[in-house]
Amino acid sequence: MGEGIMKVGDKKYGFTCEQVEELPDLRATLIRLEHEETGAEHIHFASEDENNLFSVAFRTTPTDSTGVAHILEHTVLCGSKKFPVRDPFFSMLKRSLNTFMNALTANDWTMYPFSTMNEKDFYNLMDVYLDASFFPNIRELSFKQEGWRLEFEEPENPESELLYKGVVYNEMKGAMSDPSSLMHRRMQKALYPTTTYHHNSGGEPCDIPDLTWEQLKQFHASHYHPSNAKFFTYGNMPLEKHLKVIDERVLSRFNKIEVNTAVGEEKRFDAPKIESFTYSVEQDTTDEDMKKKSFVSLAWLTCPVTDPFEVFSLDILSQLLLGSAAAPLYKALMDSKLGSQLAPGTGYDSENRDTCFAAGLQGADAANAEKIELLILDTLQGLAEKGFPEDRIEAVIHQQEFSNKEVVGSYYPYGLNLLFRMFACWVHDGDPVSALQLNEHIDRLRLEMRSGDFFQKKIRKYLLDNGHRVRVELRPDKGLSAKEASDEVARLSSIREKLAEAEIDQIISDSKALKEEQEGKEDIDCLPTLAIKDIPLKIPETAYEKKVLKGIDSYWFDQPTNGISYFNAIVPVGSVPEDLKQYVPLFCSVLMRMGAAGMDYTKMSERIEAYTGGVGAGANIWEALDSLDKSREVVEFSAKALVRNQEKLFEILADFFTSPDFRDYKRLHTLIGQMKTSMENSVPGSGHSYARGLAASSLTPAARQRQEWFGIRYLHLIKELAKLEEGQLGEVAEKLEAIAVHLLNRSAMKVSVVTEARYFESMEGLVTSFIENIRDNKNIPSTKVAFKQSSVMEGWSANVPVSYVVRVFKATPYTDDDSAALLVLSKLLRACYLHREIREKGGAYGGLASYSATEGLFSFLSYRDPHLERTLQVYEDAIDWVIKGEFSDEDLKEAILSTFSDVDKPLSPAGKGNREFSATLRCLTPLMRQKRRKLLLALDRQALVDVAKLYLKDGLDASSVAVVSAEERLNEANENLGDAALSIQKI
Repeated sequence: MGEGIMKVGDKKYGFTCEQVEELPDLRATLIRLEHEETGAEHIHFASEDENNLFSVAFRTTPTDSTGVAHILEHTVLCGSKKFPVRDPFFSMLKRSLNTFMNALTANDWTMYPFSTMNEKDFYNLMDVYLDASFFPNIRELSFKQEGWRLEFEEPENPESELLYKGVVYNEMKGAMSDPSSLMHRRMQKALYPTTTYHHNSGGEPCDIPDLTWEQLKQFHASHYHPSNAKFFTYGNMPLEKHLKVIDERVLSRFNKIEVNTAVGEEKRFDAPKIESFTYSVEQDTTDEDMKKKSFVSLAWLTCPVTDPFEVFSLDILSQLLLGSAAAPLYKALMDSKLGSQLAPGTGYDSENRDTCFAAGLQGADAANAEKIELLILDTLQGLAEKGFPEDRIEAVIHQQEFSNKEVVGSYYPYGLNLLFRMFACWVHDGDPVSALQLNEHIDRLRLEMRSGDFFQKKIRKYLLDNGHRVRVELRPDKGLSAKEASDEVARLSSIREKLAEAEIDQIISDSKALKEEQEGKEDIDCLPTLAIKDIPLKIPETAYEKKVLKGIDSYWFDQPTNGISYFNAIVPVGSVPEDLKQYVPLFCSVLMRMGAAGMDYTKMSERIEAYTGGVGAGANIWEALDSLDKSREVVEFSAKALVRNQEKLFEILADFFTSPDFRDYKRLHTLIGQMKTSMENSVPGSGHSYARGLAASSLTPAARQRQEWFGIRYLHLIKELAKLEEGQLGEVAEKLEAIAVHLLNRSAMKVSVVTEARYFESMEGLVTSFIENIRDNKNIPSTKVAFKQSSVMEGWSANVPVSYVVRVFKATPYTDDDSAALLVLSKLLRACYLHREIREKGGAYGGLASYSATEGLFSFLSYRDPHLERTLQVYEDAIDWVIKGEFSDEDLKEAILSTFSDVDKPLSPAGKGNREFSATLRCLTPLMRQKRRKLLLALDRQALVDVAKLYLKDGLDASSVAVVSAEERLNEANENLGDAALSIQKI
């Protein structure tokens, strides 16, 4: 890694190297550079990781809530000088082997990151990203499509209703219907009255129509300049070529300018304030429920983000106060029963220029707002007097150390996670390297803690004696949704009355022009692409060693885990009686959050925090690879720890497995209440997932079980349990204890260990001892409930202003050769048809097709969709489009590339071991995966036509539909759907 690394003072392609730092815990070398002519900054992480990342970001500081930064993020990706096509970003998604592509708008920055393991692909994507960022076309038509526009309900009929349309407009209507997002946004509005954070960078739906095209272009001119840019690269590709390309394509064409994007210090309050806001709930919400729907938080402005040690100290303080079930402020809030769960935004937030801390409750009665405030202040006062035990402080420091060492890469690639760690400091002109130097901060903290009252002083300075505090209340309002809809109608009516003939003609002309552009076939050959031959023919296998320990199969994976050991155990659910099976997810959720072995949940939580990186359990369903009528339910137990704490980890696991305690009814009541609140709050952001689960549940027995465990049916169970008082939970505890007999049992257990080979010997002794100490019951499989496939048409009402429309087809299992064609077909439909029809023309935030080979189900889905009936018709039209063969060989190639972009997505070291472990237990062999790879690479156009006809066209009548939307919208749709009307139920 050190070979070829630049030295301080070295110059390359206009860049001067200003700093070089070895970061051994991150297994990387950091190189910091500045471009002399423009002032652009660049940080490179040289590492051995093949998943290389590029990002360019700008400080973007809106002065209103029109969503200018967010709409610009969308619009710059709609064509540029070198690549003047309608949608280069979405086109490159299918012309690339990217492992990640996105664009992100935060409160005060906009970022354009991608990652890939293919060098040719890396520079293809860099070329497109650089041109889009610095030389976008920003056409007025693109602004109207992505941002907002006026359009008649019947586009060419000016007598029809006038509407607002636009992708971001609909996205933010959906986002602002989520009370969790709204609470966080309103808290910022109250806490930052004079800086950019007072405004919604994403856009408030009522303000978005105030944005003009000219303002959008001006925002780009003033913010998207190299003098305001920060470049970041990561991985094993050489830095020198990155610098050469960036300089040649962009920086050599600019001179340095003075940019005025800095965020000033927030003006501090003279005294604490109270701010109250409202959010929409359904009209039929009872008065009793209205008393459990408020959010109440206290929020404080704290230190500048550019002081990394102070940020680190406040992060530690936040974890001490709230970071676990044993944390005193967390415990005080939850034990008070003044709410069901911590409020969104609770904790320390170090994303803004001035950081903040908040604590509060949701599921509260607004009448208790003052009680909640006093509870928080009294708890803080007590802690300021007595402080924290040293072992609690060490436990929290341990969590920081663990997070710093763990190589993660789930949704975001690891390189991007590293960028996020330091970016808030960097974007506000602080020292990004200092933000990463955890060990130095820990050493300084221990030195300063010798005074004995370090954190007590922080509590006094930033919380108790800090006048810049606001109590934020978000109250439910049954009439708000109707009022907002009425206000929008009135605003549009007023606009309609004032429209001149020329303006009406322009609205109609825009609609026609957009339709023609969206339906037109454009030449995208100017965009770079890869060929099928660029796809690796084989993928590396993840090797493992199998051992039998006390009769139990164990699988050992040697991976570079950076001094961390991962342990997993899988137990079949088959012996759990049917009447108990619906409680298995609840069992998994509460098991390791309760007490055990005579210790209450706070003591167990303290041990988990002090010695592990986390322990947990989760239910899963494994369909047979060769049949959609067979499946296995399993529970997966997982645990991880630094190598030095392996022994403590297994002591904790043994206590949960041998002596779990489900009889703490107060704790059980609290956890059930938290689950209810979380699931209810998740509907606006996950409506498409819930709808898919509902539609699929009528098609296969596994999908039915998945609905019972993870879907709306499970939410209904949790809602019923949440109605019980603490003293009524004895029967629930009995059920959990009965399940424990079946699942905390080694008789059919399989285990895996992922760590470095040098730790295998010590881990083997610990695993063996753990297995010996847990029960060994030979359980008898229970009888499964018979399943009968059916077709359903369901509408599920929720308090959302947009729709989530899903149709699901029963297709074919993994081992069927058609499975490969269906996977590629889903990519083709998404990229070549649904994106155009549902997002571009329909204005939804997303439209997609997906095929789950392991479930054997093919799905059409829309997300934050202003339409319902039209979308269902689009799905049918999409099938006909494929069957008619209205796609090219190039479209097929791009769909195959897109497929492999997903199939070959890199995993973290732990992820590799865990994936291979579950694949082995499911009998999914490397040979089977290689066969499937060959099938994918060999597909032709006719194969896609054939599977579309067989499984989608011929399977249309047997498919199922589920829609999550507002009740009024569902009833309106039923008036138009005739015989296909939806059976409406309430979530």
